[in-house]
Amino acid sequence: MEKFLFFTDGDTVDAVGDVACYPLSSFLGFKVSAADTTSLGMNFASTIGSGGTDGAAVDVVDLTITAATHKKVIASIVKAMNSATFADEGGMVVIADELNSVFCDSDITACAITHDS
Repeated sequence: MEKFLFFTDGDTVDAVGDVACYPLSSFLGFKVSAADTTSLGMNFASTIGSGGTDGAAVDVVDLTITAATHKKVIASIVKAMNSATFADEGGMVVIADELNSVFCDSDITACAITHDS
């Protein structure tokens, strides 16, 4: 069985894109912008739109983090991905559940989900 990564953004689930749950196999990697010390992007194979067929289309989960904690947060996310068992939440790994204030690292403070369009 495959693990799934779970995210919510905002304080309500009232719009498309407020919740995302990706299979771990669709995770493409982290993206860090040199100019932004409080943002950590997680790229996933597209779930809608072009389906990634153009080579550039991805879904992006942008995590807001404490300034300059990228390495620590990435290590926590990787640890969560690798250590979660299928008995825990049915194979679902909570990375950032802003709705319920549950994060896999205390330096994650918010989450924004952008689907490929």
